[in-house]
Amino acid sequence: MKKTTLLVGASALAATLGFSYGQAFTTPVGYHTETAAGGGAFTVIGVNLVDAPLVSSALTGAAGATLTDANVDFTASLADAEYSIEFGNGQHDRITGFTANTVTTASELALDADPANNSYIIRKVRTLADYFGAENSAGFATGSADTADNIWVPDGVGFKKAYYSTGSFIFSDGWKLVSTGDDDQSNFGIDFTKGLIIERRGEAALDLTFTGHVKLTPTAVTADSAYTYVSRVYPTGTTLANSGYEASVVQGSADTATNIWSTDGAGFKKGYFSADSFIFSDGWKLVSTGDEDQSDFALSSGVIVQRNSDAFDVTLTPPAFYADL
Repeated sequence: MKKTTLLVGASALAATLGFSYGQAFTTPVGYHTETAAGGGAFTVIGVNLVDAPLVSSALTGAAGATLTDANVDFTASLADAEYSIEFGNGQHDRITGFTANTVTTASELALDADPANNSYIIRKVRTLADYFGAENSAGFATGSADTADNIWVPDGVGFKKAYYSTGSFIFSDGWKLVSTGDDDQSNFGIDFTKGLIIERRGEAALDLTFTGHVKLTPTAVTADSAYTYVSRVYPTGTTLANSGYEASVVQGSADTATNIWSTDGAGFKKGYFSADSFIFSDGWKLVSTGDEDQSDFALSSGVIVQRNSDAFDVTLTPPAFYADL
C-alpha cells in the first residue's frame, strides 16, 4: 500500500515542517513520505516539493524563446546543471542556455505582453541523485535492469526506466537508464510536474521521503498522452474541486468525461466531473460512489489523467491557504 505522511492545515504545516520566511525568493520548506508497495507492485507517486529558488526577478524583455533580465547576472547564479524557469501564470520550461542577462527556454512560452509583468523563479531541475541519493540512499533493490527496482519516468511518448546497477560484469555501479547502457545517469533530470511509477521488485514496501520547497504559484501541465502521469505538485490540501482540473477537463459521464485516477493503496479511485446527466447531478464524482458529491476528495501525490479527448492544457492551482504561507 501507499501512504502519505504530511500534516494538513496551514498552521500545522508551518509549525511542523519548519517553513522559512524572509527574502522574496525564499519559499516554505517541508517533507512528505510516499510508500512503494513491494513484491513486484507498481506504485504511482509524485514528488510534491521543488528545489530552492536560485533567482527571483522580473523580465525586462522577451523575444521568442530568449528572455532578458537586465537586472540579473545569470552567470553568477547558474552553473553546470539543468535549470527551469517558472512564471506566475503557471508557465514553465527547461532552460537550454544562458548568458549574463538572458536565458533561452526549450520552447516559446505564453507570457504577458509587458515583460515587466512576467515575474519568474529559476530552480535547478532535480535529478535521480538529488531525489534518491547518489549512491541509492533511498534503498531501492539494486542489480540489473531485470532484477533491480525500476523508476518509470514519463517522457511524452512512453517512459524512461531508471535503476541502480550493482554487481554487473558489464556495467559499472550507479544510476542507469534501461535505454542507455552503462552511461552514468546520476544527473538525469526529472521535471517537477511528472508523476512517477515505482516498480518495486524488493519484497518489502519501501518508504521514500522527499524534502524541499513548497511551490506557491499555479502550474501549467499538458495532458499529452492517453494516460498522462502528473504530480499533484502541492504537498497537501489538493482536492478534485480546488485542483484546477475542472476548467480544462471534458465533462460528462464516467465513460465520456476525463478521468482523474488517484491512488488509494489498493488501486485507484477515478474521479470525473459529471455534467448533463439524467441520473447524476452536476459536479465531481467518483466512478465507485454514484451521485455522491466528491468535491473534497483528496488527490494522491501522483495521479493519472485519462483523456477522453485530444491533448489539452491544465493549470494546476495551489490550495487557497497557500497564500498565507
